[in-house]
Amino acid sequence: MSPSILTTDIRPTQFFITSINVNLLESSRRQVEYVELRVGSRTLAVRHVSIPSKSLSEAFTPGIEVSDYEQCLVSVHCCHRVIGIGIQKKTVVDLAFAPQDIALSPNAVNGKRTLRLVDGKLQVVVSASETLYRPETGKLVPFSDSILHACPRFRLLVMGKDGVGKSSLIARAFKIRSLRFYEACQRQAGIDTELIFQENDKVVLHNGRNLVPGTDSDVEDFLARRQSMPELKDRVHAVWLCLGIPSANEPLFDEDTKRFIERRRRLLGDTPLVIVFTKLDLLVGKIEYESFGDEDDPEPWYLEEYLRNELEKACIRPLQELAGADIPNVAISVQEGYESTIEQLLEVTATKVDRYVANEAAVAALMAQRASISLKLSNSISVGKKRHWRGLAFGSKFLGYVLKDCLDVIHMDIVSCWNFEDPNRYLISDQFKTLMLNMVANTDTRDLPDSDEEEVGFGVSVASAIIGIRGTAVRVVLPIAANIMLVGWAYDLYQYSGTVLSQCIAYIVDLTAIMQILFLLTPHGHMTIPAIKLAITAYSMAGINEVHSRIKDHYENPHNVLTLGGRDQALDMIVRLIKETSIKSEELVSLRARLGDLGKLQRDDPKYGWDDDDE
Repeated sequence: MSPSILTTDIRPTQFFITSINVNLLESSRRQVEYVELRVGSRTLAVRHVSIPSKSLSEAFTPGIEVSDYEQCLVSVHCCHRVIGIGIQKKTVVDLAFAPQDIALSPNAVNGKRTLRLVDGKLQVVVSASETLYRPETGKLVPFSDSILHACPRFRLLVMGKDGVGKSSLIARAFKIRSLRFYEACQRQAGIDTELIFQENDKVVLHNGRNLVPGTDSDVEDFLARRQSMPELKDRVHAVWLCLGIPSANEPLFDEDTKRFIERRRRLLGDTPLVIVFTKLDLLVGKIEYESFGDEDDPEPWYLEEYLRNELEKACIRPLQELAGADIPNVAISVQEGYESTIEQLLEVTATKVDRYVANEAAVAALMAQRASISLKLSNSISVGKKRHWRGLAFGSKFLGYVLKDCLDVIHMDIVSCWNFEDPNRYLISDQFKTLMLNMVANTDTRDLPDSDEEEVGFGVSVASAIIGIRGTAVRVVLPIAANIMLVGWAYDLYQYSGTVLSQCIAYIVDLTAIMQILFLLTPHGHMTIPAIKLAITAYSMAGINEVHSRIKDHYENPHNVLTLGGRDQALDMIVRLIKETSIKSEELVSLRARLGDLGKLQRDDPKYGWDDDDE
C-alpha cells in the first residue's frame, strides 16, 4: 500500500464546524443575503444580514458536529439588480461537501482545518476542528456533554389505570423507589407535572393517572403542546401504555383505550407508543397451576408454547385486530426471574426512539435505565465509538493535550453512560481517577498462579474473587494507591506511539470492567467507597492480568500500531476485550445470589476513606 493511500485511510472523518466565511469578489454583481448550513437532513444554522453585502461570517460555539457519511450543504442566498430593469433577482448557490473533504484538506494546524469551496466569484471557507472545545476553559469536552445538552433527560409518558403496576415498573426500570413515585403521582397537579427524582435525574416522567386517554382533553392538549415544542428535551420521547393481562374472558381494552389507540397517529405523530402488558407472572402461575395438575410434569417447551398461545389469544391478537401489527408490545413482570422482560421493554423503546425521534433521546433513555447491564454496556460502547474511542492510533483528536486530560473526557463519557446513583460524585473524583491511572500503569497487580480448572466466564471469575475477598475476614486493602499518583506518564503530551495507545485502551477496558462490577454490587443503593474498592480489588484478581497482557503483547509489535486498510484496529481491540470481559444480563440474578447480602456496601461509613481499610 502506498503512503498516500495509507494517509487517506487513517485521517479522521468526524469534525466540528466552528465557522463559515462567505466572500464575493468586488467584481460580482451579487450581494449575500443569508446563508444556510445543512448537515444530513438537519438545517442547523441560518444567518441573515439586515443589509446585503459582499461578505458574511458566522461562528458556531462550541461547534456543530459532523459525523461520518453525513453530507453537508452550504446554501448561499444572493440577490442582485438586473441592469436596465431595476428588478431585484434572487439566486441560491449550493456548495456541497462531506467530512472526508475536510479530512483531505491540506490546511491543518493543531487539529484545525479549513476547506475552501468556490463557485465562480463566490468563495466559502468552512473552518472545522477535530476536537470540541469549551469556550470558557479551552478544555476537551466529553461527547456525553453534547448528548446531554441536546437531551438532558429521557422524557416518558406513562399511562394506565391505578393498580396496573406502573409504580413497580418504574422502580424496576429506572431504580426509582416505587413508593416515592406513587406518592408523587398522588400529589401531582396534572399530567403536565414533571416527575424528576433525586436518585435518578436522567428521566423525567409524566403520569397519565386514570385519565381517559381517548376522550380527556388534558391528555390531548398535553401531547399537542409538548410535541410542538422546538427543543428535543421538551418533547415527549416515548409513551408506555400499561394494560393488565386479562384473566378468563375479560376484555383487554375499555372503549376509551381503544379510541386512544385508534387515534394514536394523530395524537402522537412519530412519538413511539409501546403497549406494556403487565403482571405476566400471574398468567405464568395460572398456566403452571393448570399444567402441574396433570399426572406427569409438563416439559418446559410445553409450558412456553402454552404461554405464547395464551398471550396471543388474550393480548396480541386483540391488539392487532384493533390497530394492525405495527404497534410494539411487550409482556412484562416486575417479579424476580422476569428481568429479561424489562430489558426487552427498554430495548424496544430505545430502538423506536432512535428511529423515530432522535439518537440523542435514545442514548438518554439508555443512560436513564438501570435494569439491564447488557444495554448499559452496548450504549457505553456506542457512545465511545462515536468520538473519543475512534482514531486513537491517529492521535489527531488528542495531539497537543496532556494524556490525563484526554483520559478524563473518556472517563466522563463512560461514567455518564452507566448513570449510577452517585450523589457524592465518587466516580468522577480525583481519587477514583488516580486509582484508574495507577491501575493502568500497574499491570502486575495480582500475580495469580495458572489454574488447571476449566475456564469460566468473566462474571463467575469476578463473583469468585469477591467471595474470596469477603470470606477472608480481613479488611479490603486496595492493591494500588488512591491519593498518590504513582506514574508520571499521565502528564506527558499525547503522542502517536504504541505505549500511549496501550495505555488508552487499557484505561477504557479497565474502567468499563469496573462499571460492570459496580452494577453487580449495587442492585438497589447508591454508590459508596466500599463498593468501589471491592470492585477494583476483585477486577485486579479476576481479569486485569489477561487484559493488560494481551494489549501489551499486541503493541510490542510496532506494525500493530498502524491502522491499515481503513480499519481501526485499536477500536476493534477495545470492543473485543470489553465483550470478552463482560457480565451478561442473564447471569446477574445467579451471581448476586452467590454473593449473598450486599447491603453493607450500600452504606457509606465516615470512618473509612479511600486509603483506609474496610472490613
